[in-house]
Amino acid sequence: MLRTVLLIIMFSLLCCPALSEEIKRSDGCRCNPELVGACFTVHGRLSPSNGTPSLRIWIIGSKRILGVIPSEDEIVPPTLMAHLRFGTSIYGDFTVCPFTESKPGEMQMVCIEEAKNLVVESYVEGEKNPRIYKIKDAGPLGCPAK
Repeated sequence: MLRTVLLIIMFSLLCCPALSEEIKRSDGCRCNPELVGACFTVHGRLSPSNGTPSLRIWIIGSKRILGVIPSEDEIVPPTLMAHLRFGTSIYGDFTVCPFTESKPGEMQMVCIEEAKNLVVESYVEGEKNPRIYKIKDAGPLGCPAK
């Protein structure tokens, strides 16, 4: 039994390297060679969370969650990163590009090319109500010069 488990682990490590290790922030979002499909826009809530990936977008009106990768070096417009911290969510229209296919029951991995109509909801410790404010649109990131 142990031998079978070890063989499965070895096989998965050799043939299926971690997705986020292949994706380079320097390749940008929309022009990244690792994309598996066309970019699309969703209305959602971007927020940090525990686990990997740590940035996630909940598509409002659904049960779908998109994971923003690569973890620890997410491909996201700088305007968004400046406002993100635990206790903060950003609502808006996010143009995302997929690194994985959409599959029921699985988090789809994406990068964020741009975001529009942004509203920040920030909870501050000790305060009953959140601070809610608008921020300027973020992106597009565009394609890096080669």
